[in-house]
Amino acid sequence: MISKQYPFRGLILGAVWLGILFQSQAQQFKLNQGIAITQFNYQNEQGQNVQGLKSGSGLAISLAFHKASLVDSAKYKLDQTPFAIYLGQNPRVAKLLSLINYDLGLQFSQLNAVGDIQNNAFSYQTDYIGLHGKLGVRIPLPWKFSLNLQGIASVNKIVHGNQLLINRYIDLTEDAQFAQVKIMAGYGAEFEKRFSDKLAGFFSYQQTQTLNSNPVGQSTLHFKPTMFSVGIRLLN
Repeated sequence: MISKQYPFRGLILGAVWLGILFQSQAQQFKLNQGIAITQFNYQNEQGQNVQGLKSGSGLAISLAFHKASLVDSAKYKLDQTPFAIYLGQNPRVAKLLSLINYDLGLQFSQLNAVGDIQNNAFSYQTDYIGLHGKLGVRIPLPWKFSLNLQGIASVNKIVHGNQLLINRYIDLTEDAQFAQVKIMAGYGAEFEKRFSDKLAGFFSYQQTQTLNSNPVGQSTLHFKPTMFSVGIRLLN
């Protein structure tokens, strides 16, 4: 069974770190939890795709600092800086910047898969801790709803993992394909409802895939996780 101690210790330490880093700015935070459905794309040394791999599901959790807008429309009108004056003279630019938001945070993902080759069943169970950044455009909708469209990038490192092959377990943290830091990029969307001046809730969808792999002539493994989650945004 996969241990949960390391990921949750990492999330707690990450929460403390984020709190210290941004406490003076009194910014917003987001917490969401859901599932990751991961497709493994594996090629051998000859560049042939290995058949028989099927998507597996696992837990996905993230905690992030959230900047709701690049421009505070109420604040810049009171400032007399060159940039504030420019925004005052260009309201369309100011409006666009007020819709752009970003996240910086920590994530824990279980990227799993199962399969069978020649009647031999196997499974992969992995725990990854990572840092992620999201750049989004929040589109206001009626009745305090909004849609946040995002570009996503993350860096992930395995902390625990096993492969079950027939009747034997293999430690995947010793496997170069899994131990390699995984750089991922993709896109996502959040459908959000604001409940009060202090709280908003959202449903989230995101799809990413690994960008880096081993050099040509070696076997390669790419992850393509799709994540569905629910979360809250704490407003300041």
